[in-house]
Amino acid sequence: MNQYIRNMKFSIGDPVYIKSNNEEGIIDEFIGKDMASVKVNGKTYYAYLHDLDHPYLRWFLNKPKIAKPKTPFIDQLSVEKFPNRTSGLSNGIYLVFMPIYKLDGFDEIVDKVKVYFYNETFSNFNFEYSNTVQNEQLFTLESELLSEAQFYLHDISFEEIAKSPSFKYRFVDKLDKKLDNESVFVLKPKKLFEKLDEIKYANHAIFHFLLFNKLKPRETVEVYVDKSHLKEIARNHKQKTHFNFEQSLKKSTHEIDLHIEKLVKDYKGMASSEIIQIQLTECRKAIDLAIATHQSSIIIIHGIGKGVLKNEINSLLNQTIGIKKYVNEYDVRYGYGATKVIFKY
Repeated sequence: MNQYIRNMKFSIGDPVYIKSNNEEGIIDEFIGKDMASVKVNGKTYYAYLHDLDHPYLRWFLNKPKIAKPKTPFIDQLSVEKFPNRTSGLSNGIYLVFMPIYKLDGFDEIVDKVKVYFYNETFSNFNFEYSNTVQNEQLFTLESELLSEAQFYLHDISFEEIAKSPSFKYRFVDKLDKKLDNESVFVLKPKKLFEKLDEIKYANHAIFHFLLFNKLKPRETVEVYVDKSHLKEIARNHKQKTHFNFEQSLKKSTHEIDLHIEKLVKDYKGMASSEIIQIQLTECRKAIDLAIATHQSSIIIIHGIGKGVLKNEINSLLNQTIGIKKYVNEYDVRYGYGATKVIFKY
């Protein structure tokens, strides 16, 4: 028996494949030199050795093939669906702040704040935006804000946002350029900390401020600018006998405040158009005098308000001879409420 076992290709315990009935089992015992008992699923079969074979090749050949994932064509891709954005804000354009916290020991403190525009209207806008802290411009951008969308602007550190930053913006309706809103929002430290406490106890992620809920056409005032007086000033300047330069120099000023209370004592009850005319008349006089006395520049203080006076002054400056350029930049004394005019000679 032992010599048969040594010369055979099988051993007791080997897995085998029974060719005649297509079953697999394990050799339990050899019977003579030609047969063996094979256990299949707990049952014992007797088989000739020539009817047995090793199952390894069979296992390899019958190994299930793993299907390769098919690469979908572009027209087979399902359209990605985004959930509707629900901000919970009413109609309008908002300046939105999202504090980002960091751990300081066991306490959470504000590390920085993310700044956004939220458009809760059905209109699309072009906008201009700038962020200034203590007369230093930190960020500026021109872009568009789509309807019912949010627009990430930039981050601002907690140290900077606690220094009364100003956020200057201008929105123009893309379909109607007459609909235009320009203003400045200043976030005071007191309001900042009130809002941080408010969202902390309400478990909210953001706080916001409504900038406006509806754009209105800019008010326009018809202004007639008579340029003939400029020629007269130039002619008188050449004729020394007709121009008292010394007296004019005493009257000239390097800045003029056009707030109506600075110009007339009794202005209550005046119509807006009448007030504008007075302010423009004084503005024109100051510019003419500055040109006549060869001033290098003059500052016109007009305030912010709704921007009506500023627009009319810009229109006046565009029609005035002798102006090199004019700029409306943030000034620590006036904010954005003044325009600097630089002359050319």
